[in-house]
Amino acid sequence: MMLPKLGLGCAAFGVLTDATSDSAVMALIDHAWNAGIRYFDTSPLYGSGRSEVLLGRALADHRPGAVLSTKVGHRLTAPFGARPSPAERRTDFSARFVVSSVDESLTRLQRETIDLVLLHDPDEGLLDEAMDEALPALRELQHRGVIAAVGIGTNRVDTALRAIARAKLDVVLVAGRHTLLDRSADTRLLPACARADLPVILGGLLNSGLLADRPGRETFDYAPAPAEMLAMRDRLAGICSAHHVPLRAAALQLAGRLARATTLLGPATVEELKDSLAMLKLAIPEDCWLALDVVGETDAVALR
Repeated sequence: MMLPKLGLGCAAFGVLTDATSDSAVMALIDHAWNAGIRYFDTSPLYGSGRSEVLLGRALADHRPGAVLSTKVGHRLTAPFGARPSPAERRTDFSARFVVSSVDESLTRLQRETIDLVLLHDPDEGLLDEAMDEALPALRELQHRGVIAAVGIGTNRVDTALRAIARAKLDVVLVAGRHTLLDRSADTRLLPACARADLPVILGGLLNSGLLADRPGRETFDYAPAPAEMLAMRDRLAGICSAHHVPLRAAALQLAGRLARATTLLGPATVEELKDSLAMLKLAIPEDCWLALDVVGETDAVALR
């Protein structure tokens, strides 16, 4: 599957806030479209369907040109527009549920087909059911023309590696594991994808805020960043500052250095999207990249 080099992650659209009201989300998607973004990634889990509904509504007039991916594996038990708590998050990779989940996503997205469906976080003992039941069900939908491609979306390198070792997939999405702070996907997963000629979608490039280059964004993987991560972030920021480069510019451009990878942005507002697009256009000296790579290869190993 050939994916665009740049995509818009729509997780932030799941929860209703002033910054992500219906009108604000519509404005953000319109701005992304006008900026040339044609790939959009969502999931039923994002706001218990809200992200899919708003994305479908916003792209209703642009269906021929939009490439959409959504996910399967989690039941919608929280109220519409709410972020599911752990108690409300029900996981189900059975064939029956997967088929019904795709059908519901088609309705919310206002589409007759979906370009890409990803197995969503089949971690912690869930991979067997995902590969034995969900994947064959998705392949059958693919055979019928309901979906075009099948893949896995996870933030765990081992899960992705085990999945591509067990079956031929079309795409791998990995979040937060090829970043300035965490390059754990680099040693095994990315080479394995290259050998299998698998396109890779790279999300979580700011590690949920620690690389956002803004005061108060000191979370790593949605939790308070430990002291060693803060120290590593500061070293990276110092390198960027010495080359007159914003830290977030390097963080967002890292994925684009790979030959066959899609950079998945995750802004919550038009202003954040404008800033991200501007950061992607900044020239970064090769000396800066070399210094950042040294930190990434040494400190990341020490931290993990």
